[in-house]
Amino acid sequence: MKNIQRSTEVISISLSRKTAEKLEKVRKLNGQSRSAFISSLIDQNAEEQRWEKIYTRGAQTARQFKITSEEDIDRILHEA
Repeated sequence: MKNIQRSTEVISISLSRKTAEKLEKVRKLNGQSRSAFISSLIDQNAEEQRWEKIYTRGAQTARQFKITSEEDIDRILHEA
């Protein structure tokens, strides 16, 4: 008999009844299974965190190079 590996992992979570009802309502409106809906929320959150890191790094770089406008960026790019 062949041993088939799963590409998913089963987890168990507890939600308040009110939150579970909201989950059902929203996931049905989106036409998704619970798993697909929760997975999309996790992916969305991870993407938001990634963009927040990018924004933070951009703000740090702007302060470091005293960038306050697009003209400053153009100037820096053409100095090299």
